[in-house]
Amino acid sequence: MTVAAIEKGTENGSWLNQVWALLEDSLVWLFAAATIYRLYLCLRPPITSTDLLRYIGFGKEFWKYGLTIYNYPAEHFAGTPYAQLWPTMHFIYPALAILFFALVSKIWPALFFGKLVLTAIEGLNAFLIWKISDDRLLALLYYISPASLWWVSREGQYEPLVVLFGLIALYLLSRRPQWAYLNLALAIQTKYTPGFLLPYFLRKKIGWREGLFFIVGFIPSILFTLRSEYIFRIFTPGYMAIGCNSYTWNIFDSEKLCSTPFWLVVANAVLTYGILILCLVFATRELARQVGGYGELRIFEYIGLAFFIVFLKSISWAQFWYIPTIPLFALTIEESRERRLFFSLCLFEMAALHNLLIGPFGWVNPSPPYQYMWGV
Repeated sequence: MTVAAIEKGTENGSWLNQVWALLEDSLVWLFAAATIYRLYLCLRPPITSTDLLRYIGFGKEFWKYGLTIYNYPAEHFAGTPYAQLWPTMHFIYPALAILFFALVSKIWPALFFGKLVLTAIEGLNAFLIWKISDDRLLALLYYISPASLWWVSREGQYEPLVVLFGLIALYLLSRRPQWAYLNLALAIQTKYTPGFLLPYFLRKKIGWREGLFFIVGFIPSILFTLRSEYIFRIFTPGYMAIGCNSYTWNIFDSEKLCSTPFWLVVANAVLTYGILILCLVFATRELARQVGGYGELRIFEYIGLAFFIVFLKSISWAQFWYIPTIPLFALTIEESRERRLFFSLCLFEMAALHNLLIGPFGWVNPSPPYQYMWGV
């Protein structure tokens, strides 16, 4: 990009376009830098969560207990390093999650490897975002998101798996709709939230073949249901006696906020209420256009994202690492500037930013699991 082009763009008031263009010009270098930093984070032990160690532990035990794995709490695996991490809890996530960690643990049951695989999936997700949107900048915004950097590459949360199957479903929807519905079913069996894409899918394409493939996609859950307490476990997680949600509707509900710093509560409220308001404004505009006889009805593009934010603010226990799934729902929006806006907002997951730039706050593991980085 030449200086003259930048000056001309600035004179025309398109400074934001120039920012996007400068980012696109630096795309390869930014991807490379982010990848190197992610690898560094993978080499560091998780310190604000013990989840990955438990997940790999349950995955390792799957090869002994098979489809009955949901019947056993962590304390059942006495003598293992994960037996006393939430000892009375069972594995509480759907079938594709346990199968994923079973595969990871079979290859190499180590925290480093688990984080490396999840980081690689984030790279694949960025590629799929580019293929779906034809917008390389969206892929970059997703890949350099602080929420993804910290919660995935440092802490090992498995949100990339949720996004992966959702992205595959979106990519196939206009190409192989039956397979799109099958992948949507698989996505729902990582965590439930991809189910918020269903209204968009039904609006785009539905027939008996799509319905059949969607049902077939739930075979993993059906098998677990026949052999274990699967349904009971995935719908009654019971983390704690009380739930904590720093995204809750009422920012002054001290019991629900569980000592979350007020600056973070405000930041979370700005992010989530902002997204909801934007969805409402954009959907209302599209509805007005439809009433006026201009174009097709596009309000379904915003439903998945709006439902996800409502869900996030309403559940009893919400986590910071749910934010990296927002881009999945934003991809249903056809207007490129709106997609970029929602992707950009995801950069401001302030807990991750604080952890990366200043240091972790709140609960920090006093004994980081260095010894399990290379084997569990």
